[in-house]
Amino acid sequence: MSTVWLNGNFVDEASASVSLRDTGLLHAAGVFTTMRSYGGRVFRLDRHLARLRRSCEALFVPLQHKDEELTSAAEELLRRNELQAARLRLTVTRGVAEQDPLHGTKLAPTAFLTAAELQPYPIEFYERGMTAILLDDQKLNPYDLQAGHKTLNYFSRLAGLRAANQRGAGEALWFNVHNYLQSGSISNVFIVRGGTLVTPPTSSDLQDAAVAEAVPYPKSNALPGVARQAVIELAGQAGMEVRLAAIDVNALLEADEVFLTNSIMGVMPVCRLERKAVGNEKPGEVTLKLSELYAREVEGS
Repeated sequence: MSTVWLNGNFVDEASASVSLRDTGLLHAAGVFTTMRSYGGRVFRLDRHLARLRRSCEALFVPLQHKDEELTSAAEELLRRNELQAARLRLTVTRGVAEQDPLHGTKLAPTAFLTAAELQPYPIEFYERGMTAILLDDQKLNPYDLQAGHKTLNYFSRLAGLRAANQRGAGEALWFNVHNYLQSGSISNVFIVRGGTLVTPPTSSDLQDAAVAEAVPYPKSNALPGVARQAVIELAGQAGMEVRLAAIDVNALLEADEVFLTNSIMGVMPVCRLERKAVGNEKPGEVTLKLSELYAREVEGS
């Protein structure tokens, strides 16, 4: 039976429970991060925790556990479940909310960490590239308080992914209300044009005046993905030009290469946008190079 970490304690998954009045359940008031371990160690765990904590602060979700405790919990959870290659998820909710007549709303937050054996993407996806669809019946709102955060309000994203799966694709690409590319349902998006790597900026990136001046929208839905940042860093170290810029549908369709990133898939080539081939309909040179560099980074860490 699997073990989970819940509010500071290790318990059997079958006996773990949260209150029916937890606001994460009632209102999707919570955030999470999905992580991957290699050889029994979580890749860039510190980056995941830093992003999660920023989201907690922005969305009024109390995170009462220090990074050291969460790091120790992740390591111990992998050990107890005898896992080397695993998928982990750390979830934090606002918990149960009670009205205190003297101090207002009083929260009893919930935090839990789960780990399961990794179910990797099929090797064929990396060799032949994934197919992605372009969503046109849903748009992301960058002015939403939750924009750019990985919240429990994930139903629309999962519906987009389901639509992609029904059409034989592995991911759905989302545009914002201004019709600029933002992300996949569960991934960040990169395109390559003329050897230059281009990806939509996050809201944090838009605080840079030079980036903001070149982008025709003031806020972003792009998640500051941990794998995304790793790829940006690796590309810079390899001497590749990286641009944080707006991408419209024409730029996407005319790209030499397209790939996705998240902590589970790593670097995933996209070789078909619906029925349109990307490049030569096989993983491109830049994508393959970055995939190799990412694998080395994982091994080195």
